[in-house]
Formats: sequence, structure tokens, C-alpha cells
Amino acid sequence: MIAARCIFPTLAGLFVLVSGPIFATDIYHWKDEQGNIHFSDFPDSQNAKVLSLPDIPPPPQVLNEAPVNWTSSPYLEQNQTDTKLTVAIASPQHDATLRNNSGDFSVSASLKGSLSEEQTLQLLLDGKSYGSSQTTTSWRLTNIDRGTHTLTIQVQQSGKVIASSDTITVHLHRASVQ
Repeated sequence: MIAARCIFPTLAGLFVLVSGPIFATDIYHWKDEQGNIHFSDFPDSQNAKVLSLPDIPPPPQVLNEAPVNWTSSPYLEQNQTDTKLTVAIASPQHDATLRNNSGDFSVSASLKGSLSEEQTLQLLLDGKSYGSSQTTTSWRLTNIDRGTHTLTIQVQQSGKVIASSDTITVHLHRASVQ
């Protein structure tokens, strides 16, 4: 059992030592008759030249690095206060024409930021609440009358509107029996 534990690290170390020269070979480049540039580790052409790359200096060493306290960073505090929750209607698009004989269509919202536990989303159809408020960002509207309708999504907290999307207009077409 001990021998098995020693074999793998020994083989891995041996591989690293032996493979170093394999990866340190010269790279050749040349142009063929059509003007294509070729690269290889073997000079296939009499025009092949060794590609020389500049030496890249190591990064500077940092001395006296002070630990960063991420919990009280002024940058984080600024970003937390600057992050304002916004909501927009992702679909349907403004002024879209929707064709559905049963009057069904979907509405989806996109949020910048995230809802807290106390916050909900409310869909307004023609200025009136459609269904109850919810935390998901999609709604399925059913049996809506044909015609032009407005849609708005509000973010509510404790019954108060704290953010609202732009109001969009959609046109629902339903076939009518004549």
C-alpha cells in the first residue's frame, strides 16, 4: 500500500523533469508560394526561420501587502446604495400585434437587481391589476378581449409601488364570427 502511494508522485515528478526539454523546442516559420505563413517544430522548407519571442519579465513583486477587509469596503457600500431595482417588460414588445383566437398571451419581465423577500411584482392590464402580485417574472393572460391594451409591471413593497416599468401598448387580434 505504501509503495502504491509513492509510485504516482514519483512518476509525476519524473514526467515533469523529462518533458521540459520536449516543450522547449524551436519553432520555425516560413511562407509558401501562395503567401500562406506556416509554423512548425520542424523546418519543412529551406526558407524556414527560427521564430524568436521576446523574453517576458516576471510581474513585479508586491511588498507589504495589506489585507483587504471586503465587508467594510467603501466601494461595496457605494455599489449597494447605487443598485436600484428596475423592471422592464421583456415581451411582448411595445406596439406588438398579437394574434390569438382565444385571447391568450404571455408577458415576461426583466429585472435589474433582485427582489427582496418583501417585494412582489404586479401586472397591470389597462391600468388595473391583473391577478395577484407574485415573485415570478412571467404571466399568462387568458381570454383577453380583442383590441388595444396597455401593460405595465410594478414592483411593490408593503402595498406601495417602489418601481414601475414603462407602459407598453399591444394590439390583440381575435377572429370574429360573422
